[in-house]
Amino acid sequence: MEVEWRSIGRSRFGVRALHEVARRDAGLGRLVFGDDGGGAPRCATPCDLVAHMRRASGRVQREEAARLLRVLLREARTDPFIPRLLVQALLPGLIVVAGKLRWGRGGDWQDGEEFFCELLTTTWCVIEQWAGQDRPYAARDLLSAIRCRARRQLFRAKEQASRVIATGAEDVIDRGATSETLLDELGRALIDERGQGMPLDEAQVLYCTNVLGYSIAELAVLTGRDRRGLYTRRNRARRRLCA
Repeated sequence: MEVEWRSIGRSRFGVRALHEVARRDAGLGRLVFGDDGGGAPRCATPCDLVAHMRRASGRVQREEAARLLRVLLREARTDPFIPRLLVQALLPGLIVVAGKLRWGRGGDWQDGEEFFCELLTTTWCVIEQWAGQDRPYAARDLLSAIRCRARRQLFRAKEQASRVIATGAEDVIDRGATSETLLDELGRALIDERGQGMPLDEAQVLYCTNVLGYSIAELAVLTGRDRRGLYTRRNRARRRLCA
């Protein structure tokens, strides 16, 4: 993201979007256009603005950086580039959130990188839902909502895993020496559930991840579907099987 940002953060369309927002906020305008005394602008590009906010130290500067995030959230519907600017500005906070959630350890993600990609998807969703709102504590509210959603998903994954393991252990005891594996039985159970009304897309996602061994990231590449949607379909299918 940082490599991409160094390019788009100085792009013509990015600067244009920032200038449009700056014309509607005096404080941001002074940073972007300079002050009336002829001082040079400190944040002529979105890249400069993000760097400026990250350098904030002390109560006054941090409060100003938080106010700028409030402005960006309020203006997020005015141009598609502004949500991208918001995500970049929130990146240090998202890394802290990922650390507090142990980078998704114990969840459905293959590694911390995949978990962070999911965290970014959640961030985009929250920004899209809240765009246009004027929140006095926008940065805190955004990071809190993102953390809560990611934590709920992590807890659900752990709960589902424990239920699947418990069910699998009982099945092994019941089958005794039968040669049918858990994967064979899962495939058969999916066929049965499909006949009882499980949507085809849910059955396909669960079959691909639990029987064929694909990760959600791999399925997203293969199918062109959003990871979040694939996670949702798989979790719904799991709940049907465990009900």
